[in-house]
Amino acid sequence: MAIKESEYFEYTIPALTSLFSGMLIFNKDVNLRDVMNKIDTARAFRLGTLLLFISFSVDLILPLGITQIKSISSFTHYFRYGAALCYLLSPSSKSYLLIAFIFSIMIIDVLATGLFHDLFVWPAFMFFIYGLRKKLSFGLRLLPIFFIIPLLIVVQAVKFQYREITWRGNGKGISTIVDLADKQNKEERLFSDESSGVISTVGRLNQGWHLGLVLRRVPRSVPFSEGKDFTSDLEGIILPRIFYPEKKVIGSKEKFEKFTGHKIEGNTSMTIGVLGDFYVNFGREGSYLLLFFLGLIISKFLHWFIIRYVIVDPVNIIWLPLLFNFVIRANNDFYMLANSLFKGFILFLIINYIFNRWK
Repeated sequence: MAIKESEYFEYTIPALTSLFSGMLIFNKDVNLRDVMNKIDTARAFRLGTLLLFISFSVDLILPLGITQIKSISSFTHYFRYGAALCYLLSPSSKSYLLIAFIFSIMIIDVLATGLFHDLFVWPAFMFFIYGLRKKLSFGLRLLPIFFIIPLLIVVQAVKFQYREITWRGNGKGISTIVDLADKQNKEERLFSDESSGVISTVGRLNQGWHLGLVLRRVPRSVPFSEGKDFTSDLEGIILPRIFYPEKKVIGSKEKFEKFTGHKIEGNTSMTIGVLGDFYVNFGREGSYLLLFFLGLIISKFLHWFIIRYVIVDPVNIIWLPLLFNFVIRANNDFYMLANSLFKGFILFLIINYIFNRWK
């Protein structure tokens, strides 16, 4: 940790309380389990086919370097997992084969790149949708956590070494991960409280290292942004790049290096997180207030989307993970979160229009 724990929690506890208060105070519960029973399985299969086609088509066109395609590819790539959710809602032998195909491609990509986000995020969403459909008890829905946490710790313990090996072309695959984990376990107890895997997992989930660097540097060495970065974020979200050439690039090193003082080598991308974003823009007290409103906006948008689109057409429940998956990711910031929601909703409207006219 870049700063003392007391200094870190002095900011994060009120900040997170503000954010989740905004999400929960005005939250209106909707019984999605009953909605799931009304899903037209044939319609779900057709939507899955459309999403799968779009996802792989955009990936094939991407090497052509078309700017407009590039700008949406980061979102359409995940349509294949939306397709898997659709197939889960239209159970058949063909659907299960397509789900296996989609996740086989994902595992190949994960092992080839050493980037493990999708390995945890999308199976979790699949289980969430499955749990709603089958009306699983809270205990059964909680059970996978006991399997996921050990796997997450192992991945966090070995992922940097695995990436070095993989990116140098010296080997890749599950056997490499197992060998690295075995070696790490011999050097330290892999699941002990003080192991690098456990510490790295906690730090990754709460972005404690990133935020700690920000709290140490701002405003001691770098002044508060006074909302300038936030304004440029909003401009980048709303304005297309063709009209705004200076539009920010998602995952850029610039903000991270400026507000943390830490230089990033290679193509690795890091962010200062949502809490860090609001802190550098609005200061301590200002960030508490604005984080409350961010939580409120997310909660209201979620509720409105469910009432307006999911209740009317239950298959649209698969769009909730697609729209909100960046909200729950650790390595994000306000620009990434809001840009994903805005861009995703525009794509939803276009695809929903096309799909409703597809006979």
